Amino acid sequence: MKYIKLFEDYSEPAEERILIIVDVQKSFKKFFNDNYLAELNRYCKDFDKVYQIWDNHHEGKNPDKDFLYDEDPNIENKDDLYKFNNQVDLIEKRYNYDVDADFYKKILSPEIYKEIKSKENNLKRGEYFETNEGTIIVYIANNHQWFHCPKKLYDLFKEIKGEEVVIVGGAEDECILDVMIAAKALGLNIKKNDEFIYSATNCPK
Repeated sequence: MKYIKLFEDYSEPAEERILIIVDVQKSFKKFFNDNYLAELNRYCKDFDKVYQIWDNHHEGKNPDKDFLYDEDPNIENKDDLYKFNNQVDLIEKRYNYDVDADFYKKILSPEIYKEIKSKENNLKRGEYFETNEGTIIVYIANNHQWFHCPKKLYDLFKEIKGEEVVIVGGAEDECILDVMIAAKALGLNIKKNDEFIYSATNCPK
């Protein structure tokens, strides 16, 4: 006897688990210990994809800015980085402390520059503006006033928009905050795991 198949077998594909690690690198080793590194590396095994976002402030200086605008820039200063389980990519960034719209004027259209200046005292955390170079600047309103989101990171955020993402690393209220605010502004469902977030005064492990 033959049976007619009325319905095709169908199941929703399992969502990938994504982890973003911010600034867990040798330059900042004084803020975390070996146990933190070991536990974080084990934690990475719970994820399908791990992205390491790191800050290239070599000896306190800013190297060239090509990394900001390239889709796949060369990685400088690799000796400063750890390799984590399930790591699929490295994304370079840099932070700036006391900068304003004038700092970015050369890469902004006259219209966007004028818009920022007109609301300079009323900007809201998470507001972002496109540059002429395929990047965005995000208003952070904290220790770092602005975060210049590199093209590679901007493209990643657009790619994984809507997916659940976990973020860890440091430092709390500084670089990790820059990345979180930018991610949320772009529509990511991003959550931090405080068990793996370090600060200048506290290592959770």
